[in-house]
Amino acid sequence: MDLNALQAQLEYIYDVRTYYRVEDFLITDPTLVHKLTEEAAGKGQSVEALLIRQSKNNLDLALYLNQELLNRLVGDNPTELLHDGNLAEFWFVLEGVSHFLYLAWNVGFERTVTQLELELQAEIDKFVLTAALIYRQRGIVDMRLLRRTLFEEIRFRDGLDDIQQQRYQEANRLAARYCGSLEEKYSFIPRNSYLVNELRRFYRMPQSHKIRHIRVV
Repeated sequence: MDLNALQAQLEYIYDVRTYYRVEDFLITDPTLVHKLTEEAAGKGQSVEALLIRQSKNNLDLALYLNQELLNRLVGDNPTELLHDGNLAEFWFVLEGVSHFLYLAWNVGFERTVTQLELELQAEIDKFVLTAALIYRQRGIVDMRLLRRTLFEEIRFRDGLDDIQQQRYQEANRLAARYCGSLEEKYSFIPRNSYLVNELRRFYRMPQSHKIRHIRVV
């Protein structure tokens, strides 16, 4: 599965650019992740993680994705045919690419990014890009089913502390409300300029503006 192509699709949707390509920052060794973090990725607790280490003048960045997960998506590529059997795995990968792009793009403007922002944008990216893929592959999208699958039929991974759990729940709640408003206002078809303009404007908002915008939509 071409992760750089996924990044390029997100860059196209939001009209953003970064010189960094996600595959140049990809690691798949769980032992290395375990050395760099306190999370035992090798024990199956995580198949995706954005690793960040910030010093005074530098930001070290890597994206961990489980190799077995990537191998499965090579043989069952969701960008060619998205279905129930590869949807969850596709969302794991897309979440990682989304995190990487959003952070790298904001860093280019020396903007700070919160963990809530990363999770919120990733949920929106899943909704938008999944709808676009399904439309391209089938010519029609059941938006109600997509919203229910992404925002209602969810189970957060084990091992989250209270703060992490609250952050994921809040990101899910905000994204569900925002994507619901998109569904009501715009038709999810390619080249819908009103939808694209809204998505691009939202992408560039700071977190406080995003939350305020969601509350009034």
